[in-house]
Amino acid sequence: MDPKKLLYMKSVVEHGSFRKAAKELQLSQPALCSSMDRLEASLGVKLLERGPMGVIPTSAGELLYSRAWFIQDEMDVAEKQILEDRCGIPRRLTVGAIVSLVANVVPRAVCKWRAQYPSVPLRIFENAHPELLVGLQRTELDFIIAQTGCFENVEGIKQRVLFRDRLVVLCRPNHPALRGLIAWPELIKYPWVTHLVGRNISPVEQVTFDEGVSVPNQLSECNSVSFMITMIENSDNLGMLPEHAVATELLEGRLVALPITSRILSRDIAVFFRERSLLDAPRRSFIDCVAEAGARLDRAARAVRH
Repeated sequence: MDPKKLLYMKSVVEHGSFRKAAKELQLSQPALCSSMDRLEASLGVKLLERGPMGVIPTSAGELLYSRAWFIQDEMDVAEKQILEDRCGIPRRLTVGAIVSLVANVVPRAVCKWRAQYPSVPLRIFENAHPELLVGLQRTELDFIIAQTGCFENVEGIKQRVLFRDRLVVLCRPNHPALRGLIAWPELIKYPWVTHLVGRNISPVEQVTFDEGVSVPNQLSECNSVSFMITMIENSDNLGMLPEHAVATELLEGRLVALPITSRILSRDIAVFFRERSLLDAPRRSFIDCVAEAGARLDRAARAVRH
């Protein structure tokens, strides 16, 4: 398949018109129509339909259009990188991370990395897994730091485990749960606050499914560690966060970690990147700093616990 024809089709879909697309592409309209006919013939499917509202893609055309976006994005990124390299401008490092890692692990990694690369532009985004994956696929992010189990078998995406961390179940001091039987069937009777790990999937739902108990009747979902901490400190809400993310609150006695376990509470944190992406020295160093910071924080949390 000729990638140029994909970009031609992308222009036709976006303009909804062969005439306007031909003008943008600086082609004659008959030449553009002929090119699209050959593309459809090579695939054996109809890609574009002419209607009263203009040219619209078929279902097969929609699929191909999404791929054309990736090709255009990669070309734009490559062009930008070539221009920056030619002008001696350091390439911006753009990293995505899940919210539970941005509170502690990522800032520590940045501090160490900055000592080695003080002049490389850096941009950090925090979000839930699905949005991060979309940003990675669109080349808006160089790589993302997230837990495994959400991105397996995504075409064109590779992963490497960096460290292992542990979630703890949290409550405020004097919470009624501390006075009773601490077991999953009892804990789900309380309200919970949680962050999301996948599209409409929370750690609480993962644990309850794995433990064979029902989901709490009252479940508040958010995308903020600080929101969760405030909710847990000031109400009967329970929540799950990485131990290193609440180390200060646990040490000061503002939060209490309940003595309960589940295999879901241990998770692998990995870097996810596009299969053919170029990870230069600053990017490889950043990944190493994240791995080191995460492992160190997890060891420190375990030492305090034991």
